[in-house]
Amino acid sequence: MPWQRHSGGRVEWGCGNSGFTLLEILLAMVLLGLVVSMLAIALSGSLQVIDATEEQGDLYHRARVAMQRISDDLSSAVLTDDVEFIGTARDGEEPRGELLRFSSMDHLVFAPEKQLPGMGIISYEVVPDRQEDGMLVLLRSDRLHRPGEKFGQEEGPAADKFLLCDRLRSVRFTYIDHQGRKQEQWDTRQAPGDPGRKRRLPVAVTCRLEFWLDPETETSLSFSTTILLPAGLIHAEKTAASSR
Repeated sequence: MPWQRHSGGRVEWGCGNSGFTLLEILLAMVLLGLVVSMLAIALSGSLQVIDATEEQGDLYHRARVAMQRISDDLSSAVLTDDVEFIGTARDGEEPRGELLRFSSMDHLVFAPEKQLPGMGIISYEVVPDRQEDGMLVLLRSDRLHRPGEKFGQEEGPAADKFLLCDRLRSVRFTYIDHQGRKQEQWDTRQAPGDPGRKRRLPVAVTCRLEFWLDPETETSLSFSTTILLPAGLIHAEKTAASSR
């Protein structure tokens, strides 16, 4: 409480002892803690959104690179007498193994001084990821095909497999024939007892890549594209024209 004192004709002002009570200090600390907690929650939510956006952006990049490579391979696919086009259906219980093998003019040459250009035998294989439990990786094999070489022969180092895509949950190819029907698998080999079966490429192939977002919550992100095969499309047009 303010007070005054007279001393020699002078007036001196002052005040008694004043300050915050313990209850006021505790209340201030509680309010400060609430504000800090709210800021931390808001900041954590923002960081999670940023992380999720960056992760999805990374998956979009992986999918775009893989889809572009697969599109280039399939759009240049050709069917020769000694190389078959074989697409195998894989279910969820047996995801490991070769999915597709065919010949293509999009053979990649990484070392021109050691490798020759030409037609390549390309295959895609899906295997479990050794570093990430429960995830799959897609491998690509590309080796030069020499005339007269029989389908299925391996050549050691030239048949090495390269990583095309990882963090996968599933990989699926669907084949579209000249009548627009979708098929889960494709095989140009003549079945025993059916020598008159026509060997032809599919008109189009749909590729679907499913990536893991969070294995714990079973969330994933899928990408799909359909690739036209000019060689198969031309053959289908010729077949349709001859049947008229």
